[in-house]
Amino acid sequence: MDIRRFAAASAALMLAMLSVTGCGNKGKSSSSEEAEGVLVPSVDTSVEAAADGPKLYFSNAEAAPGEIAEVSLCVKDAAQKWAMCGIHVSFSEELECQMEDAESRSVKFTKGSASEDSIGAVCMLWQDGLPDKLVQEHLGCLFFTEVFEADDGGDGEIVKFYFKVPDNAASGTEYSVGIYYDPEMDIFINKANDAAMQAYVFQNWTAGKITVK
Repeated sequence: MDIRRFAAASAALMLAMLSVTGCGNKGKSSSSEEAEGVLVPSVDTSVEAAADGPKLYFSNAEAAPGEIAEVSLCVKDAAQKWAMCGIHVSFSEELECQMEDAESRSVKFTKGSASEDSIGAVCMLWQDGLPDKLVQEHLGCLFFTEVFEADDGGDGEIVKFYFKVPDNAASGTEYSVGIYYDPEMDIFINKANDAAMQAYVFQNWTAGKITVK
């Protein structure tokens, strides 16, 4: 299955779920000194961003060669301000994303406290047809989406992902984890369909990293 089609289908399904519940909305490794391959926030110039709003960020982690590192996607200043998200998460291609079911490309994840009231969540690995930007930056990518019945999204950890560090990784190596923003698919929206808030979110996120012990 093409992950792009799956992503779109998942988003459509989540939106349909909101509609049914009466909540309509939007129709490479590097040295220890600096982690390479970190995509900076992209700016959607079609919408003027709000002056402030929710802030997405990734946790940092440490792991020994061959160990599984846990990295969380988190949010602050967002309690009861969002109803759905759909986010492409990029990561250094040398990391091995842990899977729930490799055949179906279902990624292993654990929902956090900010997602405790969600009514559905899906996470898939994007393997085929990666855009040039990801290929050039030596990044892999997954897509995570979830939905709430109303603006019930919370603050704190949204979701935790799991990545295996290469067995031969050198101590001090850093691997990046961030967002690959696709304005046609990525969303962080509330019941009021506040596009200005969403624009702020995707212009102000903070990357994380995994450092080899």
